[in-house]
Amino acid sequence: MKKNLPLIVIIASAVLIVFNFIFSEKFDRGFWMSSLSSVLIIISMALTIRERNKNN
Repeated sequence: MKKNLPLIVIIASAVLIVFNFIFSEKFDRGFWMSSLSSVLIIISMALTIRERNKNN
């Protein structure tokens, strides 16, 4: 489970981004900040997976 945790976080963040685009009525600063934070989480988890694969 611990090995798959970054992948689960990536999938959850991607789903939340999609739901944010679908159900948002206003595209204000809060919308873009939450989308940006989800993208940054995806990037950090992808880097974590990549680094973990290098070490193994």
